[in-house]
Amino acid sequence: MCDTIVALKNSTSTNSVLLAKSADTEVNEAEQIVKYPRREYTEGTAARTTHIKIPQAKLTYEVILGRSFWAWGSELGANELGVSVGNEAAFSNQKNEKDGVCCLDLCRLVVERSTSAKNAAEIIGQLVEEFGQGGNCQMMGNFAFDTGLLVADTDEAYIINCAGKEWAAKKVSDVYAISNRYQITNDWNLSSLKNDNGSKQNFNELFEDTSKSNGVCASDRENRAQQILEQRKGNISLRDMADIMRDVGDDPDNYEPDKAELKQNFICMHAKPHPDAFWHATGAMITDSNEEGIIVWMTGTAANDLSIFKPLFFDIPLPQQLKYLPRGTYDNKSFWWKHEKLHRKAIMDYKACKPEIREKFDELEIKFFNQSSNLRSAPKKEKIEFTQYCWDEAEKLTEILTDNINKKTIAVKSGPFVDMWDEFNKEAGFQITK
Repeated sequence: MCDTIVALKNSTSTNSVLLAKSADTEVNEAEQIVKYPRREYTEGTAARTTHIKIPQAKLTYEVILGRSFWAWGSELGANELGVSVGNEAAFSNQKNEKDGVCCLDLCRLVVERSTSAKNAAEIIGQLVEEFGQGGNCQMMGNFAFDTGLLVADTDEAYIINCAGKEWAAKKVSDVYAISNRYQITNDWNLSSLKNDNGSKQNFNELFEDTSKSNGVCASDRENRAQQILEQRKGNISLRDMADIMRDVGDDPDNYEPDKAELKQNFICMHAKPHPDAFWHATGAMITDSNEEGIIVWMTGTAANDLSIFKPLFFDIPLPQQLKYLPRGTYDNKSFWWKHEKLHRKAIMDYKACKPEIREKFDELEIKFFNQSSNLRSAPKKEKIEFTQYCWDEAEKLTEILTDNINKKTIAVKSGPFVDMWDEFNKEAGFQITK
């Protein structure tokens, strides 16, 4: 399950468009951050998506993606033109008879091919109408769902809802939050549906499987994010977007994931010992776009509330920390799994461990945010040095915090929550000192 939010220029403190996405996948579904260059293709070239081949575009743009290690598609991403996107599992009453372009594929195809948010909606519409959706979207098992997306560029944003081969898109006016449901009723701007003399069909009423969307608390989480955006509208900053990605409710000081209810109405997802709740925040992104360029902020790590956002730029290499791509089992080389040493120890006594982690990460992250403001049009050398500096400092601090937590006596509890993590750790070949 996932959540995506956006704030347009009229709602931010920096006159930028800010989009953020929390990618909620399975616990050991390590997120890879990858960058692909701009490429031109000859007529007749095919693109091999997760389940099917489709015609390749003549031109694809340089992209930065956050994707589950096993997937062709992505959970979030951005391109060199300032287009960024987050996707959502959406539950429709449509039966996809065969494999198509699945939710993850559509997210990647949007940033590879689109020049604007509106263009992204048009491209999604064309793909869905021609190829349909369908096919497994899950690392373990076989779970298919349809698609929701929130796409932004340097000036505007669109919500896109897809059900089978039908779709609709709605333009955003200021701030908006989406989760695992259909937001669009008869207020769409573009759609495959009919518009008979101004009488538009209601997309949500036609297609949503409300039993499934209610089962994952989609409306509750969406309303929570929307409420925070509305409260801060007009002065929304990078820090505000990061805060929403880390949101664990109205009483964060007393939140403990092992005691949390199965169903939650906040944004930062922690897995719980129930077959319907093995979803976890495994990565997050914030994009900061304006006419001068785009800065992509990624955690590259799981558990948003125990992570720190770090910058990435286009037209320069990724930092050294991202050269070694994580997979679904533990390794001591990838940045994602190194952070799990901190996260999986802290989660055992979250209330005692989180304050120090958050205090130190917040201090460094604010420094990154403040130092980045003049770098959009800076020389490549300066961007490379700043990016590597940020990822180096984050890695060093993570190692210090991990050492600190290992020196503490952690009050590891017993029960289903600990048993669940023991099983996930065993599956990943990950050992934690208790």
